[in-house]
Amino acid sequence: MATAKVMTSIYLTPAQKRTLASRARQHRTTVSEEIRSTLDRHFKECGTADASQLGVLAAEANKAMDRMISKLDETHATVAQLCKSLTRRKP
Repeated sequence: MATAKVMTSIYLTPAQKRTLASRARQHRTTVSEEIRSTLDRHFKECGTADASQLGVLAAEANKAMDRMISKLDETHATVAQLCKSLTRRKP
């Protein structure tokens, strides 16, 4: 039984179109089949992140940003204090 397909239009560069056409000739398939198989390979290799995985990653990124901001604030305060003490020493 054939898998249902949905027509989709995409814009390709001329080089991409030539490469796809060449691959299709080599594999005795169509350009459309080359695009579908390439997408299938990509999704299989990269996997698909679900919303909960993305939420965990976002939370970790936010914690890391908070730590960085805190360190930057500490550094800024130290530099400001050093600048004050240096300006007091000038005759």
